[in-house]
Amino acid sequence: MKKCQKTFLVISTTGLLLTLASSANATLLLNGDFEAPVQTPGSQFLPVGTVIPGWTVVGTSGVNVDQAPTAPPNPEYWPGNPSQFLDLTGNTGGGGILSAPFATTVGQTYVITFENFNGSEVYPGIDYLRSDFSLQASGGALYTWSGLTPGTTRNLTYTFTAGATTSTLTFMDTSGFDSNAGWIDNVGISAAVPEPTTMVAGAMLLLPFGFSTLRMLRKTRTA
Repeated sequence: MKKCQKTFLVISTTGLLLTLASSANATLLLNGDFEAPVQTPGSQFLPVGTVIPGWTVVGTSGVNVDQAPTAPPNPEYWPGNPSQFLDLTGNTGGGGILSAPFATTVGQTYVITFENFNGSEVYPGIDYLRSDFSLQASGGALYTWSGLTPGTTRNLTYTFTAGATTSTLTFMDTSGFDSNAGWIDNVGISAAVPEPTTMVAGAMLLLPFGFSTLRMLRKTRTA
């Protein structure tokens, strides 16, 4: 009987460690890859107030949903990305896009992941290295990206702690003109998990409780 009790405790502790060590993979927000509305090679301008699946266009101007053409004689706008993406600068700059509300847990920290490409070399054909675009979650801090190297895909992250049971994201062009610096794609979300050192420390803190329980079981069995 005592051997079975020990085995149960080991399994319980192991299960706890596995739970602490698990990490959530990013899940795309609704239309986070901007595949709707479907485009033929080219671009569609979406004025302020336009609603597409998962998003509403906001700001002082519109945005573009682009289909990245790769066949000659069209240029390869976003190398390595043959699908659709969103151009926050639209035709004049000042545009943005607001996500539909998504479920969050109050007090939980979330990580937003997305891809960015600075297409300023494509059009108007100069390197743009100043303020590109900003991102803010409802109740979260405003963060602005600047100086992203043209011609390179960046995998960027943004972290916020939810203050309500639903949250939204707002991407905004901050260049103020058609810089083409704020191209985004594949917006995903995941719940933040403890760092490995934190997980180990937490598990170590729980070990004395496991040993205390084991001693109590032994004492009870002896009695």
